[in-house]
Amino acid sequence: MYEDYFGLDRPPFKITPDTSLFYEGGKRGDILGALVYAIQRGEGIIKVVGEVGSGKTMLCRMLQLKLPDTVEIVYIANPSVSPEDILFVIAHELALPVGKDASKHEVMHLLQDYLLQRHMENKQVVLFIEEAQGMPLETLEEIRLLSNLETDQNKLLQIILFGQPELDDNLSQQSIRQLRERITHNFNLAPLTQDEIHNYLNFRMREVGYTGPELINPSVAKKVEQYSEGLLRRINIIADKILLSAFAEGTHNLSPKHVTAAVNDSTFNQETPRGGGRYWLFGLIVAVALAFALFQTRSQWLPLLETAEMPAKRQNVAINDKPITDIATQVPETSETVPVEARDRAESQVDSAVVEEPPEAPLQQAQTVARLAESPGEQADANDQQSPAASPQTQSADDVRQETEVLMQQVEAVVQQVEAAVQQANIEVTPEPAPLEEDPVLQKALDQATSSAVLATEVGSDLSLDADYNQWLNTKLRQSLNWLSKADRNKVSIQVFVRSKSAARELVYYLRNEWPLDLSKTYLYEVNTDERGVYRVFYNEFDSLTQGRAQLERLPDSVKINSPYLHSVYRMQKALL
Repeated sequence: MYEDYFGLDRPPFKITPDTSLFYEGGKRGDILGALVYAIQRGEGIIKVVGEVGSGKTMLCRMLQLKLPDTVEIVYIANPSVSPEDILFVIAHELALPVGKDASKHEVMHLLQDYLLQRHMENKQVVLFIEEAQGMPLETLEEIRLLSNLETDQNKLLQIILFGQPELDDNLSQQSIRQLRERITHNFNLAPLTQDEIHNYLNFRMREVGYTGPELINPSVAKKVEQYSEGLLRRINIIADKILLSAFAEGTHNLSPKHVTAAVNDSTFNQETPRGGGRYWLFGLIVAVALAFALFQTRSQWLPLLETAEMPAKRQNVAINDKPITDIATQVPETSETVPVEARDRAESQVDSAVVEEPPEAPLQQAQTVARLAESPGEQADANDQQSPAASPQTQSADDVRQETEVLMQQVEAVVQQVEAAVQQANIEVTPEPAPLEEDPVLQKALDQATSSAVLATEVGSDLSLDADYNQWLNTKLRQSLNWLSKADRNKVSIQVFVRSKSAARELVYYLRNEWPLDLSKTYLYEVNTDERGVYRVFYNEFDSLTQGRAQLERLPDSVKINSPYLHSVYRMQKALL
C-alpha cells in the first residue's frame, strides 16, 4: 500500500524470512560465519538458541545458502517425533530405500552405509532441527547415538539444534547429560540494541529501493526498542505499521508518535515498555506502607485528632497585624433563621481574608483522611454544634459538602507527597523525545538534505556528460569484475550504496566528480533482480571484519547516509560472478 509513496520496490518488513534482506548486525553475520566454519570442520553437535522472533529461522535459511554444494542438508521442521520414528524420518528425507516392514536396526544400517558413501565422495551430511526445545528428551538421546557414526577422523553426521531458551533447560537435565557434553559450539541470538535497530531499519529500506534521506531517526529507533525488546519479528511488525501510519498522514517525517500509533494497532499495546512498570510499583509500595503505618499507630493519633476540631477558621486572625472579627458576629440579630446561602457567603468572605495557614505535614494529612473515612458521623456532629443557627438537616448537608472538598484537597496533597518521594528516590522517567517535525534543528538539517537531494537530481537530469560516458561505465564494470574474480574469498568489502539503472548517468557523474573516496578502490556491479536492474557499489577490501568495521566508522557522512555495511567477498563472488 505504501510502497509507491516511499519509492519502494517491495515491502521491507515482512515477517516471513527473506534472505535477500538478511541483516548482519547484532552479531548475526558473525554467528553465520562461525556456523559455516564449524560445519566445514566437522565439529559434531552445534546449538543455536534465541528468543521467539529473534531470527533463528532466517539464520537457518541463510546457512543453507552459505554452505557449499558438497554439503547435503536434512531439515526437520516438526520436532514432535518419537524416538522410534526419528531414524525413519531422517531416512525418508535422504530418500533411502526403506521397506514398509523394515526394523529400526535395518534403517540404522542403511543410514550408516549412506553416510559412509557420502564421506568417500568427500561430501558432508548435516541435520538441521528447528524448534528443538519441543523435541522429547528420548528423541534427543536417539539423535545423540547418531553422532557416534564416525570414521577414525571425521563425524559422518553433523547436527545443529535451533531452539528457544527452553532448550537449555531441557539439556540441563541429568538424563540428557551425554548429549550436552557432545555440544561443541553454543551460539546465542541476543536482542538488537537501539543503535542496531536504527541501522537495521534503514538497511532494509535501502535494500528495497528507498533512495531518499535517512527515514528512520534515532528517536524513532529508541521508541521501537522499548516496545519490541530488540526482537526482529516485533521490530518488523512495528516498522510496517509505522510506514502505514506515516502514509495515512501524508508525511515522510517519521516520529515517535507514529511508533505509538503502530503499537496501539498491534498486540504490543497490551504490554508495558521495558522499565515502565517499576514506577507504578514503587508508588504502590509507598502508598501501602503509609497506610499500614497509619493503621498501626491509630491508637496514638486518633485521640489527638478528636481534640483538634475545625473552629480555627472561626477564630480571630490577623492580616497585616490587624485583627478581623468573625463575619458571623457582624450579622444583625434576628429572630428568623439565617438562610444557609447567606451563611455560606459570609463564611467564604472569612476564608478569603484569613492568612493562609502552613500546610499540614504528609502524615498529618493522611491522618485526617483516615479519621474522616473511619468516623464521618463524628465530624458532622462537631460541625452541627458549631453552627446552631442553621437547621439540623440543612447544616448537615452543608458540612458534608465542605468536608468532601477538604477531603479531596488532602488526598491530592498526599499524592503530591508520594510523587515527591519517587523523585527523591532517583527514579527518573526518560522524557519523550521530541518528534522530528517539532525539533527545529533537526528539521532544518532534514530540509537542507532534501533540498540537496532535489538539486542533485535536477542537475543530474541535465548533465552534459562526456562522449565517453558509456565507455567509462563499461570499463568500470569490467575492472570491478576482474578484481572480484581474483580477490581472496576470505576478505570483506563495504557495500556503500545501491542505485537504480535508470539513474546510471547521475551515478557516473557522481562517481567521477563528487565521490569522496578513492575511485580506484571503488567497484561497480550491475545486478538484475525481479525484473529490476540496479547498480551495487562496493569500496575496498579488508583482511578481517575488524578492519572493515574500523573503515566503516571512518567513512564520510555523505557516504554513511546510505547505511553502508560489510559484505564478504565470498558472497559477492557467488552473487555477482
